[in-house]
Amino acid sequence: MIYELPKPKSPETFENLVCDIANSLYKTTSFNLYGRKGQKQKGIDIISFDLNTIIQCKLRSLNINKRETKLNFINEIIKDINNIFSNGFKPSKIIIATTIENDTTIQDYLNTTLLFNNIGCTIEFWSWTKISSEMFLFKNIVNKYYSYRDDSIELARIEVLNKSIYQKSKTHERLYEFKNIKNKNQLPIFDFSFINNSDKTILLNSIECFCEMLPVARAGFAPKPNGILKPTKKFLIDFNFNLSLTNDKPDIQYIEIENPIYVYPNSPLRIQIQNKKPLINFYKIYFIFRFNDIDIKTPELFFNSHQTYSGKIVTEISV
Repeated sequence: MIYELPKPKSPETFENLVCDIANSLYKTTSFNLYGRKGQKQKGIDIISFDLNTIIQCKLRSLNINKRETKLNFINEIIKDINNIFSNGFKPSKIIIATTIENDTTIQDYLNTTLLFNNIGCTIEFWSWTKISSEMFLFKNIVNKYYSYRDDSIELARIEVLNKSIYQKSKTHERLYEFKNIKNKNQLPIFDFSFINNSDKTILLNSIECFCEMLPVARAGFAPKPNGILKPTKKFLIDFNFNLSLTNDKPDIQYIEIENPIYVYPNSPLRIQIQNKKPLINFYKIYFIFRFNDIDIKTPELFFNSHQTYSGKIVTEISV
C-alpha cells in the first residue's frame, strides 16, 4: 500500500497545513490565512496578494462516487467562487484544496463553468493524495504536523538533471521547462535519495515509472532536440510519447531489479533513472518505489506545463 498521511482532524489545522505547502511549493512567504474563525471570509481561506491567488480549503469525508454528493460538492465550490468575485476580488488563480480523492470530473466541470461565465482565472483542484504527496518533500512541514511519525524509509530529495536543460520554474516547485541548448545532454535523469530511518535492512525490489501527456495547446512546432549524448550506466526507461490525449491511462514502465538493492540501517540510498528521449512536450511524471515493507510514490513532476485538467466541456455529471 502506498503510504498516505492521515487527514487533519480540524479545518484550522488543514488551512494552516495547506498555507505552509503553498508557500513552500511556490517559493514564497506571501500566502496567509484570510481572517479567522467566526468572521465572514468572502469565500477565501488563504490568499497571496503577490501572486493574486486564492485558496479555498474544504476538510471533507465524502463518497464522490455518488452523483448527488458530487453535484452538491461542485455547487458548494461554485457558490464560494461567486462569493469571491461578488466581493470585488479578481484572482488569476483559485485553488480548491480538499481532503477528498482526486476527481477529473469535478475539475472539468469547474473549468466549464468558468469558460461559459467568462471568468478570467484558472482553477486547480488539490486532492488529499496530491497534498500528501507534495508534503513528503518538505520535511519541515511533515515534522511540524506529523511529529509522531517514525517511518522506516522515506524520500529525502528528488532532482531532475541536466539542470541547464530542465530548468526548474521560479514560480512552481515541481515544474521543469525544457531548454534546447546545443551540445548538452538532453536526456532527463531523475535523481532520487532515500533515507532508511530504521534499525533493519530494507530491500528495494522494483520501480514503476508513470508518464501522462497533458492536454495543453502549443502554437507552432515543438523544439527539435540536439546534443543528445550516449547514456551512462543507469536504470534506463523509454516512455511512450505517442499516446493519444483521449487515453486516460498513463504509460507505465517497469524496472524489475534482478538482485534487490539493500538499504542498510540508518543509511541513505541514491537511485538514478534516465529516459531515452528528451521531454520536449507537456508531461506529468511520477514513480513508485517498491520496498519490501512499503511503497513510496513520488510527488508528480510536470514538464513545460502544470495544467492537469483534461479540458473536457462537461454538460452533465456522470459516474
